[in-house]
Amino acid sequence: MAITFFSLGVTLQVLLIDNGTSSTRALVASVVIFSATSQFAYLAVRDGGGGDWAAIAAGWVVATRFGILAVSLSSRLPQGFWRRAAASINAFDPNVAVAVQQTTPWEVEREFWRTTAGMMLGWFSGLAVGTLLGNVLGDTQRLGLDAIFPAALLAIIGNLLRRRDGFIAGIAGAAICLVLLPIVPAGLPIIVSVFGVAISLIMVRVPGEPRTRRSESASDGEQS
Repeated sequence: MAITFFSLGVTLQVLLIDNGTSSTRALVASVVIFSATSQFAYLAVRDGGGGDWAAIAAGWVVATRFGILAVSLSSRLPQGFWRRAAASINAFDPNVAVAVQQTTPWEVEREFWRTTAGMMLGWFSGLAVGTLLGNVLGDTQRLGLDAIFPAALLAIIGNLLRRRDGFIAGIAGAAICLVLLPIVPAGLPIIVSVFGVAISLIMVRVPGEPRTRRSESASDGEQS
């Protein structure tokens, strides 16, 4: 985990500096935000010609999943507001995925913070190295670093696409982006594609639920 986040930290800093951000601002932003995918989304919109607000909104859309992760994690942790709050603001895909596989609340908490420590170690050391290398590497596209963002997002959503609701949401979001790309400002298609989730919720139904309710009503009538 530390190696993965180290590589993300290095890559992100190099891309930010190559994009015209000063080394200091890039480092502060990465430390405060602590979300590689959100910053990659920001860079993708900026590189595509989008404005600052559109880029920020795109990063926010990508980051909304952290709230869902925090909710799923909180119910598995030991009681205590502050310990759950501390875990919630550090809830990311890898550490939550490792933690929720544990059995007891104490094991969940232990593995969560153990994984988080590895992530932070790799992330912050990667940021430092990336800041030092940012002005040395030159053209990042020549090195293929511009492909990191789509690869990172695909890695995150890969398992979700195997589920019916996730697959529908992904296809709907991609279709929305493709339709809007030629006709709206850069960055807006990414923001609007979040409605793919709403389409998925509408299309996906729990099989047999209406029938179950009707059968329960009929059963109650027979008993009465």
